Amino acid sequence: MDFSVSILSKSGDEYRVTLSPIEYSIIPDEVRDLFVSEGCCIEIVEATLSSIKGESSTGAEVLFKISNVIGEVFAENKNMILYFYCDDMHEIARRDKTITPQRFRSHLFSKMFERYIRSNEVSDIVNIPIELRADRDIYIHLIARQEHLVYVDALKRFIIDTTNK
Repeated sequence: MDFSVSILSKSGDEYRVTLSPIEYSIIPDEVRDLFVSEGCCIEIVEATLSSIKGESSTGAEVLFKISNVIGEVFAENKNMILYFYCDDMHEIARRDKTITPQRFRSHLFSKMFERYIRSNEVSDIVNIPIELRADRDIYIHLIARQEHLVYVDALKRFIIDTTNK
């Protein structure tokens, strides 16, 4: 599944939401086998949020649109696990300058997810945040249905083990 959509703010800023499958070749055999065993085929999809043009800070209106787009695609794809990496490539406006941009993005992503879940009365989808310490702080989110938590746990163990090496 490859999916990309542009979202425009009222001020004309453009954002792109891209969902792309993760290559299973980067995942060890024992984890990959779990994902395609017993007739089940779980797709791990990476969500990328990009600012295409504009300099304004991202407002609530755009964040709600982003949440709704991701939520709709997630609802249509029953065997999807969403992977979101909170990068530190660009500065982001934040009140508390003591937290890193990626930590801020992680908190913001969780808040967006929680609001989407509440406003759409969704009960079977969970957000699994992963916080790692390496040469820098790493924040990852895995979004999945409750029924897929065994796969999420395997993927989370792989991510943690890879980071600790």
